[in-house]
Amino acid sequence: MAPSMSKEIYSPAKTEREAIPGFPTSSTLETNEQIRRFELLRLAFFGLKLRKLDQRLSDEMVVAQMPEALRGELDFRRNLLRHAIFQQMVALIQLDAREQALQIIAACQRSPSSSDSSA
Repeated sequence: MAPSMSKEIYSPAKTEREAIPGFPTSSTLETNEQIRRFELLRLAFFGLKLRKLDQRLSDEMVVAQMPEALRGELDFRRNLLRHAIFQQMVALIQLDAREQALQIIAACQRSPSSSDSSA
């Protein structure tokens, strides 16, 4: 006898989504809180990428050995990240998340060594 096939397919991801309250069941953000959290996450990503780039460009020995074209490329990327952070701030101010955004920016600007020494 052939095993019977259920028409409903098991999906672990679907089960997890149903078990986590506030998690969107579709790929769209449904509430202002979900949008706010997503935009804060994007801000943190951009802030950390900028910090990493700034650290790379702050090492004088490395920068001195870099070709001019690479330095120009890194400066261009840094300016793009600053613009993205500015746009995120505008969006988050409209979402009433200014204070949270400022906290994220402050945390991203702290160097890893200064946060280790305060712990």
